[in-house]
Amino acid sequence: MRKKLLGTMITVSLAASVIGTAALAEEESKNYEGVKIAYTCQDLTNTYFVEVANGVQDRCDELGIEVNIHDGKGDIANQVTAFENFISEGIQGIIVSPIDQTALVPSVKAAQEAGIHVISGNQLVEGSEAFITPPEYEYGFMIGERAGEWIRDELDGQAKVAIFDYPELESIIDRGNGIEEGILSVAPDAEIVARQSANSTEKGMSNMENILQANPDVEVVVCVNDAGALGAYEAMMAAGKDSDRVFIGGLDAIDEALNKIKEGGIYRATVDIQPYETGKLFVDSLLEVMENGPIEETIQVPMKVVDASNIDEYK
Repeated sequence: MRKKLLGTMITVSLAASVIGTAALAEEESKNYEGVKIAYTCQDLTNTYFVEVANGVQDRCDELGIEVNIHDGKGDIANQVTAFENFISEGIQGIIVSPIDQTALVPSVKAAQEAGIHVISGNQLVEGSEAFITPPEYEYGFMIGERAGEWIRDELDGQAKVAIFDYPELESIIDRGNGIEEGILSVAPDAEIVARQSANSTEKGMSNMENILQANPDVEVVVCVNDAGALGAYEAMMAAGKDSDRVFIGGLDAIDEALNKIKEGGIYRATVDIQPYETGKLFVDSLLEVMENGPIEETIQVPMKVVDASNIDEYK
């Protein structure tokens, strides 16, 4: 059984955004001269956040809004300092994709006490006036289920599996659990031989090299993002695992992952949550909050599995 999502979720078309098509057209006609906002993200070495930041920047450019894009560099102290700087700079609105949800609660409160609106993306910081995210468990379950289907259809229901999660972020724990339970929901005889933390290409490659030493017959690798999966791909290819039996899957549908799927090799699937369009959605949601107040419902971005069956829609 899939875990039920906590709280009320609303699915929002990224094309129309949270404010709707007609309202979006009105939004674009408004004069935003003098409006300054900021976006602080977890880490711009993560290609997902690069795409999100590009969407934020381009949407602000379209609307004539000045934006400060801040790289948290995986260090919560950087984000805390960023909030202090935003407050002193007279920023009017902040979008945060937090490194540590709890540690930033005082920063969000301080910003709001200074009259700055704050919304959260990806992970929720308590006190934020809106929250935009993929539903983490179902996000992981979706790629896990696809891997399970591969095991069932291509490997007679049995395989040794490695999972790369990222428990350092509390919300990502649900994503990793979704992956594992998605796999086992379709392929209950699959054996999870390793579950390790990897959210970057470097960590994915290093972890996969170590896993192959202990379990050289691993044929399925599923990761909480494409960055880790791409590292696993490099390690598997270096180990001569370019086989019709091997499945590597990730999440985020970044361009490099889509290229690998298009090539038709062992990188089999990802899940698209449209990071570039999500960045635009962040901006539109912040503007809605600034003009009309908090959005109580969680704004859920839509998701779709991308594999050989539909890659031509992307590439």
